[in-house]
Amino acid sequence: MAQRTDWVDYGKGLGIILVVYAHLLSSGYHAGLQIQEHFFLLSDSIVYSFHMPFFFFLAGLLVEESYNKRGTREFVLGKIKFLVYPYLIWSFVQAGSELLFSEHSLRGVTVSDIWTIPYLPLAQFWYLYALLWMYVVYALLRKFGEFALTAMMVSACLLFCFPINTEILALHGFSTGFIFFVFAVLIKKYLGGLERYSLSPWATVVLLPVLLGTGYYIFEKRIEPTRLTNGLHPFYFLFLAVLGITFCLGLAQFLARKKYCQVIQSLGIYSLQIYLVHMLAGVGARVVLLNFFHIQNPLVHMMIGLGAGLFAPIIFYKIALKMDFPYFFEPGRDKIKCLM
Repeated sequence: MAQRTDWVDYGKGLGIILVVYAHLLSSGYHAGLQIQEHFFLLSDSIVYSFHMPFFFFLAGLLVEESYNKRGTREFVLGKIKFLVYPYLIWSFVQAGSELLFSEHSLRGVTVSDIWTIPYLPLAQFWYLYALLWMYVVYALLRKFGEFALTAMMVSACLLFCFPINTEILALHGFSTGFIFFVFAVLIKKYLGGLERYSLSPWATVVLLPVLLGTGYYIFEKRIEPTRLTNGLHPFYFLFLAVLGITFCLGLAQFLARKKYCQVIQSLGIYSLQIYLVHMLAGVGARVVLLNFFHIQNPLVHMMIGLGAGLFAPIIFYKIALKMDFPYFFEPGRDKIKCLM
């Protein structure tokens, strides 16, 4: 159990680093930092092809154990409680901050946007609703008994090929991501613990240039750079996502076995807290660098922004716990770090 938990936490850590990197790179580019356009488009397109599918995959690996432990009603109510609560809190906090400091906001958040938060996710918070849908649909389809897995496979494939084209309640993100969640459910069912099938270190090393080279070929020779989560190129999306997920799994298992870079494991443990707060911290760092220190160098911005986006949320969370006020992140004393 400890070994499994270790590599899953490493996986979440790798995933959250990619999330913070991608969001800050995009934010910095659109804010006018001198980031080379070709590099941005390629980097953004490749990372977006697998970083969120990887999180959905990890969630799918862990869902059966959680469901069996709690039963349908408690399982669904628990997921609603611990995903919707932080979604609402931090969506309002981030939207309010962007409204207050509108001169530094790229989206131009308005008061009307704040009123739509309960049903129209703002920025990165779509993930929480999409993940909630996956848990709810999983619980409902479990009622099909021996046909549950078949129902999940058929549903996931249909949704992936014909995604729901609305951002309301993150239904588009749910429909394009559910297939990776279901892949993991199937793997867990038929192969058991993935630690028994870990990649060799050399295979993991080889996978990185394969992933980057394939991404380069697709976005240079086949299609224009784009975020494949738009659902317009499902085959390319699926292929790159599987490559990226496999690489991240192999790297996470290797790091866990060797106990290397344990800071990545710590980031994984607090991945949800980081996800909720990283844009406020990272963009805040950029605003300070630009307006107080007049630093324009994009590399400096990315390094400091990554540090702020990854570690400031953990510090804030620990201060909140120290003050016996965990309610920025959870509706009670229960821990939510296991949900992401």
